[in-house]
Amino acid sequence: MQQRAASLILVASALALAGGALGCSNSSSTKAPFASAATTAGATSASAAPATTAAPSPAPSPAPAPPATPAPSYRISGWLPRWATSHGDAMIDANTGIVLDEVNLFACGLKPDGTLSRSSGMDDPARISLIRSRGGEVIPTIYDVSDKDALGAVLGDPAARAQAIQSMLDLLDGGDYDGIDIDFEHAKTATRDAFSAFVEDLGAEVQARNKVFSVTIPGKRRDLPSWAGYDYARLGAAADRIKIMTYGYSGTWTNYPGGPIAPTDWIVKVLDYATSVIPADKIQLGIPFYGYDWPDDGSAIRSATYRRAQTLIAQHNASVTYEPSRGESHFTYVDGGVTHRVWFSDARSVEAKAELVKRYGLHGLSIWALGYGDPPVWDALRKVLK
Repeated sequence: MQQRAASLILVASALALAGGALGCSNSSSTKAPFASAATTAGATSASAAPATTAAPSPAPSPAPAPPATPAPSYRISGWLPRWATSHGDAMIDANTGIVLDEVNLFACGLKPDGTLSRSSGMDDPARISLIRSRGGEVIPTIYDVSDKDALGAVLGDPAARAQAIQSMLDLLDGGDYDGIDIDFEHAKTATRDAFSAFVEDLGAEVQARNKVFSVTIPGKRRDLPSWAGYDYARLGAAADRIKIMTYGYSGTWTNYPGGPIAPTDWIVKVLDYATSVIPADKIQLGIPFYGYDWPDDGSAIRSATYRRAQTLIAQHNASVTYEPSRGESHFTYVDGGVTHRVWFSDARSVEAKAELVKRYGLHGLSIWALGYGDPPVWDALRKVLK
């Protein structure tokens, strides 16, 4: 998707939650668990034998309390891109088993012939061992963001299609992985049915291995014409988990200076549609741990991870405004006579999006990306979802 593809370039270049006592009662209330002691008068004879009182019956044991309904469990996953492993590994160490349940290694690119390009070091045994020791899942992501023509080539060539499926199964079979996640962002209107069939065939093979099949898709508010290459209903039926990228609302592709990256009023519309065709308990809401810095002079925008945003706020003594209707924060600063507008995700932004997970009864939430967030945003996730 152009949103992530653009953000990959920008971010790569920028690196950065008395009533309890049992007793007797003369009332008819059902709250009284005991009956009164039975008192019987003896038969009265001419000799006026004294009345006798029967021994009280043992009190019945109170009915066991019904089992407590467990609180919903929301899965939190995060993508780990190759350029953010240093800070990302620190976030994995600090949060896996506490807030983070699944790490998606953003590590494998799809090539036009159906083979994969793999980033070295992403399947580092020490990293995988750490995640496993904390009870987390390790699921690599196969993507097409580095070659916008790869998916079309694969879908148009039966040999490349077969090779692509086999390449991903080889990756799954050969690694210590819990499943695979696919993030193909260049499905076109013309390839809609072919892409759905490809996903269905791949999903059947992954699930036959008792592994997780996850599909990452762009956010849209209706089936057509928005992102027409993605048939939500078919993709949702084929996958175990659907990660919806509800970010990238503003970026280099928008023609105004600044705007929210993942506004909640837009996300609500995406979820209204998505949950009408995909079971809500399959959906993970994709949220950003980054933002953008727009200069008013028209020069190139820069990424603004949470960490960089905090640095800019401190350097320029900027005042942050949170927009409740958009679920996102922004501030301005002046550098060299140029005014900059920064929209980014802080703890309030993350909390607002996490509340939507609960509101819609979703499977959980997915973060782009590990390495971009610091403790306050993780604390917000733990507060709402854990």
